[in-house]
Amino acid sequence: MKNYIYILIFISIAFTNANANEIKFQNSSLTIQTKDSEYIFNIEIAITEQERSRGLMHRKELKQTEGMLFLYPKKQIIKMWMKNTLIPLDMIFINNSGKIIDIFKMTIPKDLTPIGPDVKLKGVLEINGGLTSYLNINKGDYIIHPSLNGK
Repeated sequence: MKNYIYILIFISIAFTNANANEIKFQNSSLTIQTKDSEYIFNIEIAITEQERSRGLMHRKELKQTEGMLFLYPKKQIIKMWMKNTLIPLDMIFINNSGKIIDIFKMTIPKDLTPIGPDVKLKGVLEINGGLTSYLNINKGDYIIHPSLNGK
């Protein structure tokens, strides 16, 4: 009987951990508006604390037109890291209106160094490392998405 109880506890813990790893992000699209162009990205949105904690961890690839938008309930200083993130990313830090305040390019996979400006912001868009340079995305450009207030 004692062994039976241990087996039930083990199975219960295994299923709980498996479900915790199965986060379903909301899908959407957004536009990055630069001085000269507009680029549309298919994104996943990380809204809850659990979703923001998971982010793009453990992914081996990210298509060139994909990304993840991390949104916070109120403006705050946001620091990101690359724990368990396997691909280099460009991190685009944005304010409530979607204006790009700062960009950290080609972040280092698995690095635990906190990344982000010391300014209160609304969110972060993560895209493939090097894309902001390739597409000429700069500070002052805009992210257009319904969750942001617009210009």
